Amino acid sequence: MLSRHLGFQRVIFDCDSTLVVVEGINELARLKGQAEYIAKLTQDAMNEKITLEEVYAERLERLRPTRAELAEIGRIYRRALVPQAAEVVSALQQAGVEVFILSGGLKSAVLDLAELLRVPAANVYAVSVELDQLKGTWWNYMHHQFTGNPDETYLAFAPTPLAESSGKSALVRNLAADGKRTVMVGDGSTDLVTKDVVRLFIGFGGVERRPGVVEGAEVFLEGPGLAGLLPITLSSYKASKLANTTLWEVFQEGLQEIENGRILFKDESYRQRILRAHKSVNNPEQNFGE
Repeated sequence: MLSRHLGFQRVIFDCDSTLVVVEGINELARLKGQAEYIAKLTQDAMNEKITLEEVYAERLERLRPTRAELAEIGRIYRRALVPQAAEVVSALQQAGVEVFILSGGLKSAVLDLAELLRVPAANVYAVSVELDQLKGTWWNYMHHQFTGNPDETYLAFAPTPLAESSGKSALVRNLAADGKRTVMVGDGSTDLVTKDVVRLFIGFGGVERRPGVVEGAEVFLEGPGLAGLLPITLSSYKASKLANTTLWEVFQEGLQEIENGRILFKDESYRQRILRAHKSVNNPEQNFGE
């Protein structure tokens, strides 16, 4: 753990049940009338009863989403933001922190959410799928020229570590190889595996409180919102950039959550370091490397 609260230079978010209150694959299953069966598979994977590898291909083969259905998942994501998610992402970016999204969800839908949150597409890692373009009225180019053929149907997903239980660890290791202070935020076991390759792993329980993540996380946000992330990830110098903006209230709300013990810290001295660092925003500490 850092001896001083220098804050972080990069924050990587999981998507489902972290930035949004839904699981995209479960919403897709609902559209297909298979909600109960798919939800159980997803829950078992997140709780480590079965591996993600065992269920990933099976779910997609069973559901076979169309382009139109993938677009609907993107719209659902936009309507299902976790409280303060948009404000926290905006505050981090305004303070000069890089924001990434790393998800086992389907990339077209995650990119739709990223666009809403103004996270660059280059900072989004998710699962790409191949669609069968010869479905429906594929020949009607004039009708589909702006939206794409809505009847294009799932064929396969591109090989990716994100379809594996420990896959996020390899991708985060590559991202963090530049030495930037990196924090990962997520709700599930596939996020927790990054704990050893980032400076700090923060568990989030605002949607699903998973016992394994509570136990393994160095810091755990009970939720329901993400405001507590700001004082944890920002140094006082970077936090001062939010003063006199509409985002300052969210930062203060997060600080209050830490002060009131509503965020769990494995290391009490780390909690105290954060509180001391933000004690006087009018005289922010000038940390080396900021």
